[in-house]
Amino acid sequence: MLLAAGILLALAGSHASAEPRGDLPAHPAGLEWPTRAWPRGELPVGLDRRAFDAQVERLFAGRSRSGIPDTRALIVVHDGRVVFERYAEGFDASSRFQSWSMAKSVTNAFVGILKRQGRIDLDEPAPIARWQAAGDPRREIRLRHLLEMRSGLDNGDGFGRGDLSRAFVSRLLFGEGSRAPADYAAAVELIHPIGTRWAYSTGSSILLASIAGEIVGGGAQGTRDFLRQELFEPIGMRSAQPEFALSGEFVGGAYVHAIARDWARFGYLYLRDGVWDGRRILPEGWVDYSRTPNPARNNGVYGAHFWVNARPKDESQFEVLPGGPPTAFAAEGSGFQMVVIAPSRALVAVRLGLDQATPYPEIKQPLGPLVSAFPERSGP
Repeated sequence: MLLAAGILLALAGSHASAEPRGDLPAHPAGLEWPTRAWPRGELPVGLDRRAFDAQVERLFAGRSRSGIPDTRALIVVHDGRVVFERYAEGFDASSRFQSWSMAKSVTNAFVGILKRQGRIDLDEPAPIARWQAAGDPRREIRLRHLLEMRSGLDNGDGFGRGDLSRAFVSRLLFGEGSRAPADYAAAVELIHPIGTRWAYSTGSSILLASIAGEIVGGGAQGTRDFLRQELFEPIGMRSAQPEFALSGEFVGGAYVHAIARDWARFGYLYLRDGVWDGRRILPEGWVDYSRTPNPARNNGVYGAHFWVNARPKDESQFEVLPGGPPTAFAAEGSGFQMVVIAPSRALVAVRLGLDQATPYPEIKQPLGPLVSAFPERSGP
């Protein structure tokens, strides 16, 4: 009865109609889109340059035993122009960086493009073969539940529970689940009523990427071609390299490599409401949906494969961008890979690297104030 009630609750409401978190600014009139090259600009007049430089130095201060700063790349895009760009020694604009969980936001785009094309419906049951037996409660899991990480499945990442090698995500990506991760992520039971509880789940992202890949067809090459033709090429993200498991599915929870300027392009697509140079890449309303906290009772900071800079509701969550604008949202990955989209500042900030020398909560501290130092935009 509890499970049925949870299913009814989840199906009765989604957060698609929730209040969007501030307007998304338009691309400046007359400015060339950064499809081939980023327009260059200057830090805005009135910015406290001393305070800005201090936050940058804090980001690059931590050094591992190799002597290389943990932060390897930092780019700030303001009003459509790159106004700041810095790399650690040994890295430059041609260096590809591993996404880790920023790949989840690429999976968001993958699913969004299919929705725009009318090939996927978020409120349809997830077409997972092993869930289709009569009486299996997992038949009621919708694609929306996977995208919002509130499926109720026992495939949460499981960090913070002792031995990291036994965490579900470790087994999924590096252990017995790595050859066919979608099947491994699906072979678990429900532990919460569907739709009621949020739990961070790389497995959910991998299931979504696998389902999207099946819709596209053609195995790994079919998915690779689709992402290139429908996402990467149109926005100029030409360095992007998604990785695939031995089973042929895109590992859409962890593995995309790209240069820093291309990660900035990805963030810029979301800053501009999924439209690029007059072409709608993502469906109308998709970015607002992605950046609105989903309605799971314990969730405060997660939308649909994007983090939201809001107040956490329980100990399983953390503040995404301390000191940053409350309307900011972000793609984020292990080691503090981060693409911040700040509509109130008309800004995208990208930080890439590791967190070997500086603890994760500490290394995040400078980025929020750095973003907030930019003036709030005025006008439409």
